[in-house]
Amino acid sequence: MRRLRLFLLTALLAAALLAPPGALAGSAATRSADARDAGAATCTPLTLRQRAAQTITTGIPSTKATATARRLVRRHAGAVVLLGHNVEGRRQVRRLTRRLRAATPRRLLVAVDEEGGRVARLGNAGLVTRVPPARWVAAHDSVAKTRRRGARLGREMLELGVNWNFAPVLDVAAAPRGTVIGDRSYSSDPDVVSAYGRAYARGLQSAGVRTTGKHFPGHGRTTVDSHETLPTVNASLRRLRRTDLRPFVAAGPRLDAVMTAHVRYPALGVRRPGSLSPKIRRLLRGDLGYEGLIVTDALEMGAVTSRYSVPRAAELAIVAGADVALVGDWRRTAVVHDRLVAAVQAGRLSLRRLETAAGRVLAAKRYRPAMIDCLLR
Repeated sequence: MRRLRLFLLTALLAAALLAPPGALAGSAATRSADARDAGAATCTPLTLRQRAAQTITTGIPSTKATATARRLVRRHAGAVVLLGHNVEGRRQVRRLTRRLRAATPRRLLVAVDEEGGRVARLGNAGLVTRVPPARWVAAHDSVAKTRRRGARLGREMLELGVNWNFAPVLDVAAAPRGTVIGDRSYSSDPDVVSAYGRAYARGLQSAGVRTTGKHFPGHGRTTVDSHETLPTVNASLRRLRRTDLRPFVAAGPRLDAVMTAHVRYPALGVRRPGSLSPKIRRLLRGDLGYEGLIVTDALEMGAVTSRYSVPRAAELAIVAGADVALVGDWRRTAVVHDRLVAAVQAGRLSLRRLETAAGRVLAAKRYRPAMIDCLLR
C-alpha cells in the first residue's frame, strides 16, 4: 500500500503541474464533484466489486440515461464511452452526461473518440468544431494552430460534459503500401507525428480534458483491420524503436492515458494481441517510464474475439497490466465485471494488481491522494 500511495501522490502532483490554472475544475458537474470530495470528512472504502468496476469503461445503450445506463455507471463501470448511437444534439448530450453523473456517488469519466476527420463522434454530428483529418492537419496547419484547435475543442467538449478524449493518434504511417490507419496518422515521419500529436494533446489538456495516445506500440504498419482480425507487425525491435515508438516517447510523459493496440508484435515476443500482453506493459512502464493510465482498445473487436471471449480478454488485460478494460458493447459489461471479481477471488488476478489499476483511475479522476488511500484501504 505504501508503493500505491507513492504512485498516487506522484500522479496527482504531475496532473497539477501539467494543468493550467482553473483547468482541473473542468465543467460545472466536475466542480460539484470536487466540492463533494473536499467536504467529505470521512469516506467508506470501496468493496471488491466497486474496485473492479473502476477499471471498466463501458458503452451505453442509447441517447438517453436509461435505467440500464444509470445502473451500468452505478454498479459496473468507472467511466463511459459515448459512441455514434449515443450522440444526437448538444442539449441531449449535456442532459445525458449530467444524468449519468448524478447516478453514481463517484466521479465519472466520460470519453469519446474525437481524433478529427472520419473518427469524430461529436464533430461529425455537428456538436463541436470539426477537426480535419490528422494527415491534412500536418500538411496544412502549424503546430501552434493545432494546439489552439485542441484547446478550443477541449472547451467545447467540457461544455457537453465530456472530459476524456481517446486522442491523439500517435501511429506512424510507416508501411509503404498504405495502412488501415490511413489519414488518421499525421505522417510517415515520426518527428512530425510527435510534434502534432503532442500539440493536440496539450491543447486538450489546457482546457481540462484528459488525453489518450494511441495505439501503442504502433498500429501504423498494419494493412489488416483489427476490427476484423488480428494484424501482425513484423518490424524488428530496432525499427520499432527508431520509428513507431518515438511519438510515444516524445508525448508519453504528458499523456493522461495510452491506448494499447490489438496487434501482434513478434519482435517484442508478443504472440497474442498486444493489449493483452504483459510484455507491452513492461515496454511502456519499464523502458519508457510511463506512469499514466493504460487502457485497452475496445475488447469486442475481431482481433480479440476471434481468440477470446470479451470477459476472458478483460481479465487477461488487467492481469497483464492494463488499468482500464474498454467494453464498448454495454451488454457485456456486467459479465466482464463479474469475471474480474471472480478472477480476484480465484487468485488469477491479484488484489494488489486490481487496486493499482483502480488507484490510477481514481487519480485520473483527480481525487486527492488521501481520499484515494481511504477508498482503497
